[in-house]
Amino acid sequence: MTPAWGPIGREVYERTYQRREDADWAATVDRVVQGNLALVDERFIEPGEAASLRSLLLTFKALPAGRHLWASGADTSLGLFNCHRAGWTSQLADHFVYTFDQLMLGGGVGANYSQNYLDLAPVVGNELQLVTLMAPSASVDITVPDSREGWVEALRSVIEAHTSGVSSLTLDLSEVRPAGALIHGFGGTASGPGPLVTMLHLVNDLLNGLVGSRLSPLDAMTIDHAVASCVVAGNVRRSARMSILHWADPSIFDFITCKADPSAHWSTNISVEVDDEFFLALDNDDPHAIEVLNRTTAGIYANGEPGFYNSSMASEGEHGDVRATNPCGEIALEEWEQCCLGHVNLAAFHDDQPGAREAFRLMARYLVRATFGKSSDPRQEEVKNRNRRIGVGFFGFNDWAALQGIRFSDIPSSYSLVEQLASYSLMARSASAEYALELGIPAPIKCTTVAPTGSVAKLPGVSEGIQPPYSRYFLRRVRYSATDPKLLGLSWPQEPCIYTDNTTVVSFIAHDPLVERVAPELIQQSDEVSLVAYLEVQSLVQRVWADNAVSITANFNRDATSPSELAILLQKHLPTIKGWTGMPEDGRPQSPYERLTLDTYQSISAGGSSSAFQAMDDCSTGACPVR
Repeated sequence: MTPAWGPIGREVYERTYQRREDADWAATVDRVVQGNLALVDERFIEPGEAASLRSLLLTFKALPAGRHLWASGADTSLGLFNCHRAGWTSQLADHFVYTFDQLMLGGGVGANYSQNYLDLAPVVGNELQLVTLMAPSASVDITVPDSREGWVEALRSVIEAHTSGVSSLTLDLSEVRPAGALIHGFGGTASGPGPLVTMLHLVNDLLNGLVGSRLSPLDAMTIDHAVASCVVAGNVRRSARMSILHWADPSIFDFITCKADPSAHWSTNISVEVDDEFFLALDNDDPHAIEVLNRTTAGIYANGEPGFYNSSMASEGEHGDVRATNPCGEIALEEWEQCCLGHVNLAAFHDDQPGAREAFRLMARYLVRATFGKSSDPRQEEVKNRNRRIGVGFFGFNDWAALQGIRFSDIPSSYSLVEQLASYSLMARSASAEYALELGIPAPIKCTTVAPTGSVAKLPGVSEGIQPPYSRYFLRRVRYSATDPKLLGLSWPQEPCIYTDNTTVVSFIAHDPLVERVAPELIQQSDEVSLVAYLEVQSLVQRVWADNAVSITANFNRDATSPSELAILLQKHLPTIKGWTGMPEDGRPQSPYERLTLDTYQSISAGGSSSAFQAMDDCSTGACPVR
């Protein structure tokens, strides 16, 4: 069976998900399905379930998240979990080495940096003279092994030395393989020891400047940014992160502006944690709460940062602390918790509701099985076994509505679409609970979500998550490793990334595939959707579909909405959603999208091929992982 690739689907697959051992898409599907089914005893597999899953994946009617497409059934025993939350303990190094480990495995990591968490760790006790050698020496204290674990322990040794009284530390990195060597487990090529050396010295220098003090939220974020930058420099993973700070934290105003400089903290999305007390304070005209709202709104208005995270609403139905999320905000997590995601292509079922319900049932079962995947940390295993959290989601939402004659802004008033969503949500939740009972494990504490789905949605060439199309015609900037051989075959403009070392930005001419399928009046590009409509659609999907959260980025024109108008809208709607992100037009240099007129599109494409391209770095800030 030949896959019905989207306009750039094959390129996305070959760049992002095809392993060296996969001959083609069918081989990848076989690996993924077999790997998933092998996680439980065969008596818990329905007759024909393997064939049904294989058919769904082959035709792109349903797809697990990219983590599964890359890691399921592969040699690596880890990597099935999309996202993680790094916690805090009485050990200064714990949070940072956990973050490093999960980023090295390709997962995204979120954390809450509020001071009450950081105060669990000790003060920085002493300065450290750090020496890193590239050749063996008799004076070496630690030889760093050429492995993920070796890099992680190197970071631990440097940080722990600052609380143990050790005044000097010499590391031998001669065993680290050179740049360009193959990484046989996770895949890709090695970066050499350079990024690790740079990161270790940056962390050490920062800690040397904090002797006698506790880490502040921005100090901790700076260390995590150095860690993430090291991982990105390896050109295999994108280092997705989420940083959250409570609205009443003493550092909140420094946090709100920490990304005003586009070159700072580019490895993370940031969100202000708000709660019921915040909304009550706003109602009572509390000066601090009003200032937080206004300054955050000003940041959103300037460059799309920060977003908001409503921890009170996210905590409904939870048993533990879920004051942080995964990098794109659709999954609230306890400390050390992880989650796995999978999606149904709604566009493939716009005229087949029974087929959609069956696809959601099978995806729920797939993800429940995925919770039997191995964890790299025993703390992960403990919370995973309690919560069994999954995220059944969908993509092709905008196409699904348009193919039924409904514009994006009109979705909340369409009884038919709302009814369909409600029935699909019931199917996913009941299927996961029933399968968990059969397997003898707790039912997932939360089951349904909406993730950005940027790259997997491009395999069939449909809209991502619940986003309306950014534009009918646009320029799409895509980040590649600067050493990626595919760059040699691309004729589109290329330039060095201003945020990430060893990364090249390619600008593609692009069009949304929906323009070829429906009447023009059914397509609303993002600048034609009001902020009110964005908020109403998100609120509807949160209420009818998701018990986790809904990730969506509301693109807006500064000329159409003032900061004060935006603040009023958010004060009204934030209590009904779990998180919100906005992005102004041209909010930052080298932004992922640049809207084109039809005339400009036709003029540029006349000189070369064009693509409907929207891939890889899926978040509005470009901080999501490659896989």
